Amino acid sequence: MRLLMDEEHQYRVLAFDAITADNLGAEIARVLAGSDPPLLRAMWEACGLDERLRDFGRGLRIETHERLAAALARARTARNIQRPALDASTAAWATLMMGAAATDPSGIDDVPKVIEVLAFGGRDDMERVPA
Repeated sequence: MRLLMDEEHQYRVLAFDAITADNLGAEIARVLAGSDPPLLRAMWEACGLDERLRDFGRGLRIETHERLAAALARARTARNIQRPALDASTAAWATLMMGAAATDPSGIDDVPKVIEVLAFGGRDDMERVPA
C-alpha cells in the first residue's frame, strides 16, 4: 500500500510542478481526483484503518501541500495577482481538503471554480457586507 501511495504522491507532485496559470482550476481538480479514483478511495480507507499508513500519508501530504503552494504562487505571479485573499499556503491546504469532492461526480463541475477563487480571488474581489 505504501508503494501505491507513493506512486499516487509522485503523480500529484509532478503534476503540480508542471501546472501553469492557464486552466489552473480544472487541472488541479483533475489531479486531485487521482490517477485511479477507486484506488485512491481504497488508499484513504486503508489510512483510516492503519495508523502506520496514516502517518506515512501525512508525510506525503506535507510535500504535496508544499508543491501545490509553490504552483499557486507561480500562477499568481504569472497572472500578476497583487493582493490575494489567501496566502498560497492557506489556499493550498483548502484546495487539498477538496480532494474528496474532486472524486465525487455530482460536484465535479464546481470544484475547478472553487479552486480558481482560492487561487486567484483577491481582497479587491470580495463582496463587502456590513458586519
